Amino acid sequence: MTSNRTPSFPSVSICYQAYNEETTLRQVLEETEALLAARDLDYEIIVCDDGSDDATGVIADEVARSVSSVRALHHERNMGIPRTQQDLYASAKKDFVYIDGVDRQWPISVLLELLPLADEWDIIVASRRHKFYGPFRAFVSSLFNLLPRVLFGVRTYDAGATKLLRRDVLFPDRVISRSPFLAAEVMIRAARAGYRITAVPVDTNPRRTGRSHGISAAGLSGSLRDVVRVWWALHVGDKRPRERLPAGRMRHG
Repeated sequence: MTSNRTPSFPSVSICYQAYNEETTLRQVLEETEALLAARDLDYEIIVCDDGSDDATGVIADEVARSVSSVRALHHERNMGIPRTQQDLYASAKKDFVYIDGVDRQWPISVLLELLPLADEWDIIVASRRHKFYGPFRAFVSSLFNLLPRVLFGVRTYDAGATKLLRRDVLFPDRVISRSPFLAAEVMIRAARAGYRITAVPVDTNPRRTGRSHGISAAGLSGSLRDVVRVWWALHVGDKRPRERLPAGRMRHG
């Protein structure tokens, strides 16, 4: 008899950030549960409703009540991607963390491409073969993947992509970025600490629902400030108290 057991895969926390994603959230959570349960993995699913003003939070709670592997977190107001990711990281309990949105750009099946590499690597980046970006955003993305190599000597591959990473890679007591540069800072600190990083090229989908919150004037200027702050902290050794991301008021559903 052939078993569906996947013996060598580590336990994994699948973490979803969601802001006004009522059209896709339920289906994504249910598809994730069905895919992973069929492979008998050791997993949990966590979704953080980042202060949505639609039915996202209600749907998250409904699924959490009906599916034992799902937990729902809620921000009382919109805190943004960096804060949401930090709260998801902090809530994760398994050996590896996989963090994504629920807009279906990365199919959940991508996780199954990354898990076999977890024995050898500490961070596996699901690097996009094709980014569905306009010229300006493509330029910004290239710039922020180049800066870590030039300023820190660290290749981040596709810093804004979905990743599978060992939970002890996270540096909640040391990261200082308050912008989308947080993703790159985690990889920079991980590389400097000796963690192993690789990338797997994957096919993704264009976003078809909701609105992208990945880039804005505020996010861009904040990221540039964080590049300078992180460089100073790592190269000059700033000993002053470091600012932390604003604490979000969060409740567990």
